[in-house]
Amino acid sequence: MRGIVFDIDDTLYCRQDMLVKAAEAVLGVKVSDWSRFIAIFYEKSDINMAALESGEITTRDINGWRYNETFRLLGLPYKPDDGVLAADAYLELQSHMALSEDMKKALDRFASDKDTKLAILTAGESKHQWNKVDMLGLDKWFDRQNVIVTGEAGISKPDVRLCRMLENKLGLEPGELWMIGDNYDKDITGAIDSGWHSVWINRRCLPAPERMPDIEVRTDEELTKVLIEL
Repeated sequence: MRGIVFDIDDTLYCRQDMLVKAAEAVLGVKVSDWSRFIAIFYEKSDINMAALESGEITTRDINGWRYNETFRLLGLPYKPDDGVLAADAYLELQSHMALSEDMKKALDRFASDKDTKLAILTAGESKHQWNKVDMLGLDKWFDRQNVIVTGEAGISKPDVRLCRMLENKLGLEPGELWMIGDNYDKDITGAIDSGWHSVWINRRCLPAPERMPDIEVRTDEELTKVLIEL
């Protein structure tokens, strides 16, 4: 392992509890089935991603739509404006997000190894994703030149050109790189197609795909354990 590339959302930090808590705060009800709520919200997250990355729509707009679609499909009582209100509540919760102590320790170990290079490949609107880099204090471990945001690159995951860009930035060959991500279709297939190794964080316990990653984990604890072992 010479280079490790991380996704941000639900990889370096977990956002699932914030997504549900924001909805509960706006609707004034408890979401009884968190796993189904997250499954629907994430399914909707893949829709309109290209428009988000290009700046045609904002993160607030698309999250508001995702929330309302999730409320509708779950049969939760909501008003048309509740989606964007939940998006705003989620953004407020995100302003207090932080890496877990275990993740910090794993990154400390990688950063102290002069033979290991760290990078980030994250999807979304440029300003929104860079705000996360700043809020999480990722500059401590990652050189900003080694961070690629798809909204800036003009290319969407899982396009292999993104991986080739990082190979050039890091000066590494495909077989020397590992992709760490939670989205199989976006993160892992891109890594496999590029000849990279991969660790899939399968938080939603999805069924095994046809092409398996090198390693599959399901919790933050499993992920940090694997990272330290690697």
